[in-house]
Amino acid sequence: MPTRRSLLAAAGALALTGAARDPLDDLLAGKGDPQAAVPGLAGTVFRGAPEPLAGTVTRGLADVATGRAMTEASPARIASISKLVTAIGFMTLVEAGKVGLDDDVSDILGWSLRHPRFPRAAITPRRLMSHTSGLRNGPSYPVVFGRPLSAALTPGGVQWDDGAWFGPAEEAPGDWFAYADVNYAVVAQLIERLSGQRFDRFMAARVLEPLGLKGGFNWSGVSQAVRDQRAVLYRKAPSDDGPWDATGPWIAQLDQTLPPAPQAAVRVGAEAAGRSLDSYAPGENGFVFAPQGGLRASINDLDAIGQLLARRGAPILRLETYRTMTTPTWRFDPVRPNGEGYGGLIRAYGLGVQTLTGTEGYDNPFDGCEGWIGHAGDAYGLTSGLWVHPDAARGMAYLLTGQAAPLARNKGRSKLTRQEEAMAAWLTRA
Repeated sequence: MPTRRSLLAAAGALALTGAARDPLDDLLAGKGDPQAAVPGLAGTVFRGAPEPLAGTVTRGLADVATGRAMTEASPARIASISKLVTAIGFMTLVEAGKVGLDDDVSDILGWSLRHPRFPRAAITPRRLMSHTSGLRNGPSYPVVFGRPLSAALTPGGVQWDDGAWFGPAEEAPGDWFAYADVNYAVVAQLIERLSGQRFDRFMAARVLEPLGLKGGFNWSGVSQAVRDQRAVLYRKAPSDDGPWDATGPWIAQLDQTLPPAPQAAVRVGAEAAGRSLDSYAPGENGFVFAPQGGLRASINDLDAIGQLLARRGAPILRLETYRTMTTPTWRFDPVRPNGEGYGGLIRAYGLGVQTLTGTEGYDNPFDGCEGWIGHAGDAYGLTSGLWVHPDAARGMAYLLTGQAAPLARNKGRSKLTRQEEAMAAWLTRA
C-alpha cells in the first residue's frame, strides 16, 4: 500500500511533468526573486471521507543554525490558525450546554466587560469569536502573566490605555468586524471560568489529545522529543519595520531556545517575578497561553485538524455544532462597509473560521477557492494556512517558516504572500 509521503510524491510528480526543477526548491532559494525566499516549508493534502488519504511534503531547514532539516513532525507556532482550534474547544462547551453563544460574558467572567461607548450592548461569545465584539488590541498589548485580563478591559485598570482596547463610536458591537487577538484571550478566559481548568490543559484534553496532536499551546505539556524537532521562525531583519536585506542571513525570531519539557513558554510581567506558573489560577488572564496564536503544531498536526474540518466536526463536534461554527456570521458589505478584514484578506467569517469568497485581489489565493473554509496565519516571520472544501471533504495545509521581505512588500494576486500562493497552487495540483 502506498505511504502518505509516496502518495503526495506521486501526485506532485504528475503535476510537475516537464518542469526543469521542483518549484518548491525554487521557493526555498528565492529563485528569480530573493524577497520570496523561505528557510523551510511543509505542506499536506488530505481527505476526510471515505478515508483520510493524505500526503505531506517538507523542504529546507527547521533550524538554520544547526542545519537540522524540516520534517513532518517539526512543530511551529502556527499563528492565527490557533484561533480556529480555540474555537473548536469552546464549541465543546456550547455543545455540552455549559454556555450559550448569545450569553453576556460578564456573567461568566465575574467582572463587567462593556464597550465604554456602548455600555448597554452585551459582549457575547458569538461576537467575540466572530470579531464583532468591538474589542481591539490596545497599545500595551498583550496582558502578561502576573496581571489579570481585566487590567486592560475595565476602567482604571493598569493597562486600560484610555479605552483604546475598544473601537470608536461609529463601529458598533455586533455590526462591525475588526480582527483582534484580544477576542480570543477573552474566549480562553471563558473556557477557564466554565471548566475550572487552565486553558492549555483543557485544550489538550478536549481537542489536541483526541486528535492525536503532539503539540501544545505555548509548548505546554509538549515532550522534549517533540521540542527537539521544532521549527525556528525567521526574518531577514529584526522586525517588520526593517531595514531589510533579502540576500542577508536568516535572523531567528522565535523558538530558537525553549524551556525544558513539560514547561510552557509564557511572557512574564514584573508582578509575577519569582512566581511559578503552577500558581496561575484558571480565569486569571486568558492571554497567558496565547489562544490567539501560540499553538505549536507540525504539518502532521495540521493534517489532523484539517481532517476534523473535512469530516464536518467528527469525532469532536456534532454536525449541527460544526455548521454553526463554520457558517459566516459576518460578510463584508462593499456598498456599506461594515468592517476592516485584515487588509481585505477576510471577507466572510464565522466562529473562528474564515470562508474564502474568491474575490479577485483579496481572498483568492488559489483557483477555485470560493467556499473553502479555514484560517490563515502570520507572525514572527511565519505564514500558515489551513483550507478545506467542506462539500468535497478535501483540503490542504502549509507552514512557511520565514520571510525574506516585509509582508506588505510581498503580496501576490491576493492579500496572502506570493510564497503562500505558490505553496497552495502546488498543493491543489497535488
